[in-house]
Amino acid sequence: MINKKEEMARVFIALTPVKELNDKIIEIKKHLKTGLLKDHTISWQNNNSHHITLNFIGSMEPEQIDEMFINLEKITTSRSQIALEINSISLFPNNNGQVLVANINPTLQLKKIHNKIEDIIKTIGFESHLKKYHPHITLGRFKDKERASFEIPELEEPIKSLVSNIDVYESDFESGKTSYKLIKRFKY
Repeated sequence: MINKKEEMARVFIALTPVKELNDKIIEIKKHLKTGLLKDHTISWQNNNSHHITLNFIGSMEPEQIDEMFINLEKITTSRSQIALEINSISLFPNNNGQVLVANINPTLQLKKIHNKIEDIIKTIGFESHLKKYHPHITLGRFKDKERASFEIPELEEPIKSLVSNIDVYESDFESGKTSYKLIKRFKY
């Protein structure tokens, strides 16, 4: 039997919203739950698990994680903040998608950070699974595949925030639920 500690970890790198932004995301979900989507069966994202994935790597050996940490430390020396802007709510990856998301404006700063992380991941032997980076925060997943169509109203104005950390999480899927555990935080 394999010891749980000896198993490879499923790892991803993300930006975690600050409390003020997370509170606004929770408010958006409340409005959708009690309004437009009240008659839909949705598995809503846990309010403490919102994040913007920069790279989902997958299973990693402890040595690969250590090497990744060393390289992440090198790119997180600018000590600036990362600007985020939620510009819309939509279905992902398209209007027929099952995932409800808050779309993040893919600014030049965000794209540069994503590209730096892609380079780090490639140096330790992993390939990108993404054709195009589409930053977003998952709000929930529709359980009903055959749902009536609906139109999500536009945001009155973009929701802006700053983050100053790049976080590394371990993802665990157990009993039909995904949970995330913060394993290391890098001050950007």
